[in-house]
Amino acid sequence: MRTSPSDGQLHLLSDAELGAVRRTHRGAVAGAAAMSVVGFLLYFMPVYSAPELFPSVSVTLFGSEVALPWAETLWGLLLMVIEIYALVLLNLWGVHEIAAATGLLGPHNKAEVAGTLIDIGLENKHRGLLQYGIDPFLGVNPWLLFLVNLLLRLKGWLGSKILRYAVQRLLGRFAVREVLDFAGMPIYMAINAWSTHSVLHEAKVIIMGQKLIEHLCVRLPADLAQSAEDKALLYDTFRFIAVSKRDFHQNHFALTKALIERYAIAVQPEQGSLDDYLARLAVAPERLRRAAVLLIVIGFLLDGQISWRERRRIRELSERGVFRYSAAEVRVMCRDFVRGAGIEALLTRQLVPA
Repeated sequence: MRTSPSDGQLHLLSDAELGAVRRTHRGAVAGAAAMSVVGFLLYFMPVYSAPELFPSVSVTLFGSEVALPWAETLWGLLLMVIEIYALVLLNLWGVHEIAAATGLLGPHNKAEVAGTLIDIGLENKHRGLLQYGIDPFLGVNPWLLFLVNLLLRLKGWLGSKILRYAVQRLLGRFAVREVLDFAGMPIYMAINAWSTHSVLHEAKVIIMGQKLIEHLCVRLPADLAQSAEDKALLYDTFRFIAVSKRDFHQNHFALTKALIERYAIAVQPEQGSLDDYLARLAVAPERLRRAAVLLIVIGFLLDGQISWRERRRIRELSERGVFRYSAAEVRVMCRDFVRGAGIEALLTRQLVPA
């Protein structure tokens, strides 16, 4: 491990730290896009220049003979596996560099944080919320969820086929095989680049989010939730955040875990409806209500993006008079959090009575 210029404040990035993170991000994204170009060239150029190396066999299907290019298919599978491993190594390198640049990773704690960083690089979903009885997909039709996930996984293949068809229709009989074969390359370049961007964005968000949660636990009053009703409201606040996000996220798990343990909140495996949550929040004691609103805003920020569903939630909270922030203000806070500027103004406003 090399030395790092980090100042130790992980939820706040200095100019030097931010510059190192941006350089790593740009280099990794460019490298991921370049891998797609190299993959296409390695696949198609030998097929064009030495077709004798890629024999095929004829098989009969439904009474018709069809050529089965088994050698070309095996060559493509081999290159696909190599490219996937190369992308994984690139993502792990980028996560490592960001962790080192921000000061999270050093010689003293490499063994402790390596597992977390590898999970980020491998894009492993952290489903720890389930152990606290919180399901982000509460009320969602499981078949609809399956269909959406299937389409997301097929987006690269579908995009390539659609673009290939569009090029063929546009060029007509002039669309030679080489043009059609390479028509999907921009799609896969974009997918590779976006995938690496997402991994490194996630790494930065998790690194800063973990320390922000630790800082929040210090700032929240120790006697915030004393009665069973207060604890139940906080527990439903964590559920409200998760259902609004409709996703598992490591930072949401860390926030839930830290505050459930801090305030000794009972876990409720049998989840009831959240229909009455906003009404209960509106009539809660002022200090608890302000803290719950703070937790909602931070929960919305902790994965580094504000979705349309959360913008709708924000409008609903504002209409009920328990929320004093617009969707535009929350997006600005989210940008500040992601770029390492911190959210001290939000903490001060919600924790210090007006």
